[in-house]
Amino acid sequence: MRRWAGGLVAMAALAASPAARAEWWEARTSHFIIYSETKREDAEAFARELERFDNALRTMQNMPVPGSDVGDANRLKVFRTGDTDRLGYILNASGAGIGGIYFGRAGNPTSFVPAREKRSTSRHVDTGGPQLDIRSTLFHEYTHHFMLSNFSTAYPHWYTEGFAELYSTIRFNPDGSFHVGDVPQHRGEALKQLSDIRLSRLLDTKVKLTGLEYYQSYSYGWLLAHYLNFHPARQGQLKTYLTALNKGEDSLVAAKAAFGDIDALQKEVRKYRSGPFLGYDIKPGSYTEPSVTMRRMTPAEESVIQTHMRTLRGVTPGQAKDVASDLAGKSAAYPDSLFVQLAVAEAELDARNYDAADAAADRAIAIDPKSSAAQYWKGQIFLARGEKDKAAFAKARPYFARARQLDTLDPRPAIGYYLSFYQAGDPIPEPALIALEEVFPHASYDDDYRLLLGRQLLDEKKGDVARMVLGPIAFGSHASDEENPLQAIVALIDENKLDEARARMAELFKKRQDARDGKKGD
Repeated sequence: MRRWAGGLVAMAALAASPAARAEWWEARTSHFIIYSETKREDAEAFARELERFDNALRTMQNMPVPGSDVGDANRLKVFRTGDTDRLGYILNASGAGIGGIYFGRAGNPTSFVPAREKRSTSRHVDTGGPQLDIRSTLFHEYTHHFMLSNFSTAYPHWYTEGFAELYSTIRFNPDGSFHVGDVPQHRGEALKQLSDIRLSRLLDTKVKLTGLEYYQSYSYGWLLAHYLNFHPARQGQLKTYLTALNKGEDSLVAAKAAFGDIDALQKEVRKYRSGPFLGYDIKPGSYTEPSVTMRRMTPAEESVIQTHMRTLRGVTPGQAKDVASDLAGKSAAYPDSLFVQLAVAEAELDARNYDAADAAADRAIAIDPKSSAAQYWKGQIFLARGEKDKAAFAKARPYFARARQLDTLDPRPAIGYYLSFYQAGDPIPEPALIALEEVFPHASYDDDYRLLLGRQLLDEKKGDVARMVLGPIAFGSHASDEENPLQAIVALIDENKLDEARARMAELFKKRQDARDGKKGD
């Protein structure tokens, strides 16, 4: 979550008025679907810059541009509306100053950003230095999404965040080239005011950082990542370090082998933070301006989109009932809108109004029998009913199978099909196991999917593959825990203690389920 301030009081009041809202536009590119409450030109320019960012990442990784079709399910959906205050209200986080938030859910990766930055209402407001902007916030989060989607390398937390910060400041030039290496201005104050993190602690994944160290790890992670990537004397060392880490070597031992004297590196980085900072321009061999397809959203879609955003944000049971109530009557008002029926079905499912969810899903299927999403949500409703009626699990399977046939790039039907057996306690057939693994290229950005697949692989005694799946989220976690359970599981896999790793994984899933059950009464 990113924060900053901004807008005149009169303009803010005007923006809050329904009559003053801009129209909603859908902008599609190879890797994004943007829903933007702005003028057409603004939505189109925003979409084109996002696609340029993806293309830049691909260029730097020597990948094809724009690459193979990822399918609608795996395009990042970006919702843009209002400023930070308006977005916070919609997402039930008023006062949080949301500048951008991302959810990497398999088959539905979603991000929410303000359509405009909010400016101070007073000439005398001191924002405390440079603030995060919408662009760099989204670029930062999309870098995480891109790396998990395309690579299975395990990165330590400091590099995961430092790498994302490094690329968040990419600057595009009119000739198709781009510049890498600009300093994230919002990190400058922390680097200037706070003391160094001891690299002997930052580079040791077994060390639990203090709260201040963890906060510093974002800024210092950027500084260290910048230095190791750009300084000529350190070229190749980072690759050596990451390779050793992914082979299961102790992180601090690997760091000393790759970087040499850690104290000497500390002194170099301390000196480097005063600048100047290196960088370079990259000109793709054959640059083509990204293609953007624009569509004005229908009145039916506009009538539910902001409420649907709350569903996609995630809701507690109490909030789910409010969202379902806010959508009451929309199905009847727009009986021919697939978008509306799917939004209602998902909201009613969250609220555990299964009959209403069923009816909306049936209407969606009637509107478009070839809609993979409609078939998927029908299966999800039966999956939810399975908590109290075990026979419902079998009823879910044909819908998941049909959804997968209709859209082989959407990973959700395969995951649902697998869960219909696992949650029922039935033997899992080989096709369900194969499908769960096959969707990895289209679901690897989802931590929950990686956990699910990792658990299944451990059950099958496939320790090496389980480590590959779990490693990136074990070492690159956003959270700062007293104990990182995934790192402990990976360590057990490295020691070939697969039974113990399975037991620890079972404990992890039980804790997660207990936490979910505890929220059901909210």
